[in-house]
Amino acid sequence: MSSLPILHRLLFLLALQAPQAQGATVKTPGTQQCYELNLIREITNELDKLTVASEDSLNSNEKRRLMKTSLRRPNLEEFLTFATNSLGEDSKITKNLKEIQPILPTAMSTEEPILTEKDNLGDFRVKLKEYLSAIRDSLKCKKT
Repeated sequence: MSSLPILHRLLFLLALQAPQAQGATVKTPGTQQCYELNLIREITNELDKLTVASEDSLNSNEKRRLMKTSLRRPNLEEFLTFATNSLGEDSKITKNLKEIQPILPTAMSTEEPILTEKDNLGDFRVKLKEYLSAIRDSLKCKKT
């Protein structure tokens, strides 16, 4: 008499008793993209809530540097530093910028990243919105 059927049943019972995996959900490319777009939307909504004295428009050189793919990571680090220093570690903007960081290419550029005027939330808001718009547009292009 073979013990093979009993072993199969024991393995099945052990599998039922094993703890289920906990942690982050597995993100497929489509759900990952939706997640990233939601992070960008949340940051934009939080930026709209900021009270600022004034906002200046961007010049063409600043827009170009915000949209340049090779400057995405350095620009994000600049925005993250400003957000951490001005809004704090616990702000939703800071937390969401940290969530976006791993999705950006690490390619470095010889150009300097965008600079935000110290303690100028208006400058920060205008530049970050333009930057997030460029990332959002590139994510939408990946979808097609």
